Amino acid sequence: MTYPTFLVPFSTWLLMGYFRTIPREVEECALVDGATRMQTLTRIVLPMAIPGLVCVTLFGFTLTWNEFTYALTFVSQTANKTAVVGVTADLIRGDIYYWGSLMAGAVVASLPIVIIYVWFLDYYVSGLTAGAVKG
Repeated sequence: MTYPTFLVPFSTWLLMGYFRTIPREVEECALVDGATRMQTLTRIVLPMAIPGLVCVTLFGFTLTWNEFTYALTFVSQTANKTAVVGVTADLIRGDIYYWGSLMAGAVVASLPIVIIYVWFLDYYVSGLTAGAVKG
C-alpha cells in the first residue's frame, strides 16, 4: 500500500511522455474508419504503447524491488523481510561483515531484476528511445 506514493507519479510522468509520441493521426484514422473511442484505445493505441508500458512496468518493479526504507521501517520479522533488507540487516553485525553470505545474497537479490530486464530487453530499449528519432 505504500509503494503507490512514489510509483504512481513516476509512472504517470513516464507514460505521459510516451503517449505524446504516438501520432494523433493514427487515432483520427481509426475514428474515420468507424472505430469507437474505446476500440481506438484497445486496438490501436495500447498495442502501439506496449514498449512504453513494459518500460514503466520494469522501472516500477525495479524501484519496488530495490526499495529499502519502507521495508526496513515497517517489517521487523526476518522471515518477512525483502531480499535487499534481509541481506543487509541480517548479515552485518556491528563491524563484522559476513562477506561470503553478503555477496551471495546480493547475487540472489539482483538475479530477478537481471532476468526480467533481459527477457524484455527489446521492448525496454524501444520504450526508452521512443521519440528520440523522428521518422
